[in-house]
Amino acid sequence: MRRSLLEIVFLSDKRKNLLLLLRDGSRRMEEILEVLDVTRHALLPQIKILSEHSLVIKEKDECRLSEIGEIVVEDMVPLIGTLNVLEKNYDYWTEHDLSSIPPHLLKRIRELGHCEIIEPELNDMFDLNKDIVAQALESQFIWGATAFLHPSYPSLLLDLVKNDTDVSVIMTENALEKHKDDHGKELKMFLKSGSGKLYVYPNDMKLASIFIAEKFLMMCLFDVRGRYDPKDLVFRNPDALQWGKELFGHYLLNSRKVMDL
Repeated sequence: MRRSLLEIVFLSDKRKNLLLLLRDGSRRMEEILEVLDVTRHALLPQIKILSEHSLVIKEKDECRLSEIGEIVVEDMVPLIGTLNVLEKNYDYWTEHDLSSIPPHLLKRIRELGHCEIIEPELNDMFDLNKDIVAQALESQFIWGATAFLHPSYPSLLLDLVKNDTDVSVIMTENALEKHKDDHGKELKMFLKSGSGKLYVYPNDMKLASIFIAEKFLMMCLFDVRGRYDPKDLVFRNPDALQWGKELFGHYLLNSRKVMDL
């Protein structure tokens, strides 16, 4: 019985990895064996299966994708990217509220790539990660959105504008009122700095916080019950930074600029 293409493509790592490797063009066998770190004896049966299903063409000592293989691999790449992002931190993604991410970005979640989860120790619960703060202070810009007042935010915002960093921050109405009540002086100094811009988001953001700098995207989501979770997700690849900028832009589009307190 002829096996399905899904089985052929995904039920063997050797076949899957070979298809992905050939995405950029034909490869000689020696190169394939070296890159995939397999023996010729182990790989040849898999090449035969791919050839029999018209996904790969083997000519002498070279392999390349067939036209059908090219179609299949083009759709494999985004699916595998999505599965990799979700699988590596599956518990986090399934236990947190994703409704804060608009559908067009949620469908592109694969662009986030490798994720680092930062969870503060109990004694450091109200401190920001020192490495992230240092990288923020070295950045020329910081774009952020927050639905709550972290105890370290007011002083960090002032440090950033004193450092001539271009800072744009979106706050929910509740977060802004809390800042005004508890740190009104610092907030006024931030607005008068010339490099600090403040916006208020009038609706339920459903996003705990997001910050984008030159070298990182840091995101914090509420859990599925709407509770704050101190874990921060940190992404550092260029696609993730662009993804984060678009998420910030989504909230900025529906925000109004605060000119004065």
